[in-house]
Amino acid sequence: MSISLGPGPVIIPLTAWAEDSISALFKATADNFDSAFDSFLAEDVHITVNGKHLTREQYKQQILGEKALERTANVTFLNSVEVPKDENKPAQAGTVGLFYKAQIIEKLFVLGAPAGRTITSSVNLT
Repeated sequence: MSISLGPGPVIIPLTAWAEDSISALFKATADNFDSAFDSFLAEDVHITVNGKHLTREQYKQQILGEKALERTANVTFLNSVEVPKDENKPAQAGTVGLFYKAQIIEKLFVLGAPAGRTITSSVNLT
C-alpha cells in the first residue's frame, strides 16, 4: 500500500517503512549496519523497547548485541499500530508500534547444526 500525493514520489505508509527498516537492520552486514541504522532513525528519535525507554545509541547497541554471531536472520512482524502526526498531511511522520519475532541463525554450530535463537520484541518509535 502506498499514498499518492499526485505527481512525484510515492510515500509508503509509516508501518511498512518501519518494518522494512527493522528487517534491514537484522539482515545488514557488519559493513553496512551503520548506514542502515542511520537511514532508519533520526538523531532525536524516541524509542521504547519492551516497555523500556532507550536512547538511540542504546537501541543501536541492543540490535548489534542481538546480531552477534549472526549468519542469517528472518524477521516476522506479528502486529503493528500506526498513528499519523497529522491525518491531513500523511507525508509527515507519526508514531508506530511494532511487535516482531527475529529468528537468528548463528555462525556457531552445535552438534553439527547451526545454533539458532529467537528474539521477540515490541518497539515504539516516535
